[in-house]
Amino acid sequence: MSEIDRISNEPARAAWLYYAEELTQSQIAEKLGVSRSTVIRLLRRAKESGLVQITLGVSTQTFEAERDIEARYGLKRARIVPGAEDEAMQRRWIGQIAAETLTGMVHDGSIVAVSWGTTLQAMADSLFGETQVSNMQTVALVGGLHNASRGTNPSEVAEQLGQYFRAPARALYAPVYVKNEATAAGLRSDPGLGEALDLARNASLVVFGVGALDDNATMLKLGYLDPAERAFIERAGAVGDIGCRWIDADGRPVPLPPTIHPIGIDLDELRRIPERLAVASGATKREIVRATLRGGYATHLVTDEACAAFLLADKEGAAASESSRAASVPERRAGGRRR
Repeated sequence: MSEIDRISNEPARAAWLYYAEELTQSQIAEKLGVSRSTVIRLLRRAKESGLVQITLGVSTQTFEAERDIEARYGLKRARIVPGAEDEAMQRRWIGQIAAETLTGMVHDGSIVAVSWGTTLQAMADSLFGETQVSNMQTVALVGGLHNASRGTNPSEVAEQLGQYFRAPARALYAPVYVKNEATAAGLRSDPGLGEALDLARNASLVVFGVGALDDNATMLKLGYLDPAERAFIERAGAVGDIGCRWIDADGRPVPLPPTIHPIGIDLDELRRIPERLAVASGATKREIVRATLRGGYATHLVTDEACAAFLLADKEGAAASESSRAASVPERRAGGRRR
């Protein structure tokens, strides 16, 4: 094979490894002996040339369901992704549609606050190459999970989005949870961290995933929530979290034990951000997705068709959302003091 033939076949080879064999971009880079940025360029070339065409088999009924969910929960936009054969493929499809939705929402001067998780990492991985958005900034929504693997740290997702949009990225250089209140207060008073928190509070757009409260929850696996703390928030009615802040089935913040002091903006501050894109899929996430919508935390949603069907079976819908917002109070710790 000539050198020109080898080079011309590289986009096809990279596309096959990514879409058919489902390797990560880093794995493809190692296999082809190139950098990850080269893999991104190869995948972008495969799409731009028409070598790769992505179709998800969306039916008319899917579009109708999207409109129904928007009407029921007062959303600006809902996107439903067809069910995939396995979890990895489902996450990739969700990530592709979330990336498409996000790029349609940003504009010159956008400040984008970013949460964390493997679904948001799939979204970031779907952004090939780069594009220029003037005066845009990205910022992590919460502190870091320092013992986490790739894809479960907000600073990584914020950095990757920043690279794609050619925008500066800010991290919150602190743990997501602090055990001691005085330590948490000291961190929040740090000028650098305070600036990043203010940037997140003043975001024009936030994109976030949600976490279920079950045995497979990342926060439990990484040790950020011990058994006693889990039992505490379960007794308070927690069904899952948004940005490591726990809510009940109607979207109301639940009391936290005295050993949890989050570093990041709170849920009322998140809800004041004008545009809020929630991205989630999977059977374990359905209840927390519904709670997120009932609590009015999202203006845009990307989810799978099974979760969409679950949401449409909700008889309360927007009525529950309005009730939850009206009853919303600042999150409190066990002692009743405001954070």
